[in-house]
Amino acid sequence: MNHREITNKYSELLNKAEFANGRKEVVGLLKKAAKLKSQIEIK
Repeated sequence: MNHREITNKYSELLNKAEFANGRKEVVGLLKKAAKLKSQIEIK
């Protein structure tokens, strides 16, 4: 994955988390987004 793809996926996950229904769903999406954020910061 290149930087642009990671950034797009990150923003997509944050948008999904904003409209998620349950707490577990929100936490799961935010954890995935945090993993992508760490990949962005490493590169």
